[in-house]
Amino acid sequence: NLVNRTVAMTHKYFGGVVQYGEAREPLDDEINAACADAVSTVSRCFNTYHLSDADDAIFTLFRRANKYIDETMPWVLAKNDATLPRLGTVLYNLLETIRIGAILLEPFMPSTSKAILDEISTDVRSLDSTEKFGGLVVGTIVGEAKPLFARIDETKFSTEIYKNNI
Repeated sequence: NLVNRTVAMTHKYFGGVVQYGEAREPLDDEINAACADAVSTVSRCFNTYHLSDADDAIFTLFRRANKYIDETMPWVLAKNDATLPRLGTVLYNLLETIRIGAILLEPFMPSTSKAILDEISTDVRSLDSTEKFGGLVVGTIVGEAKPLFARIDETKFSTEIYKNNI
């Protein structure tokens, strides 16, 4: 949902073009720090074979990005031309957080990681690129917002389980 919302807002407010993050506020430092913390934690956890903790750190980062949306309220920023630079910064920070999170997610969910990185149209996919916030290229045009996971039809799912257990 985070990826879908962010890509959709980038299309809605900026025609899909990644903006330069020039209108910074202290809250931005928190999302940047959350990314740095996730990268550090995932690295440490991989080195000590605590893969579950690494996975938790990645999804903690994604939850923090969702909270950042609630804190910055991009839909409110979009209503005033004077706050459009701030909106560009917020969306840049979200897209960059998604990029970093998707790269960290790759060992756990390689096809989902690839789909996320494809959706935000980035070729900056190396683990080394997560060491510094700001790897997403300004001016990139993100792909179309689409769900990463299909909804499960409960009836069909129940029927399949029943068939497989007979």
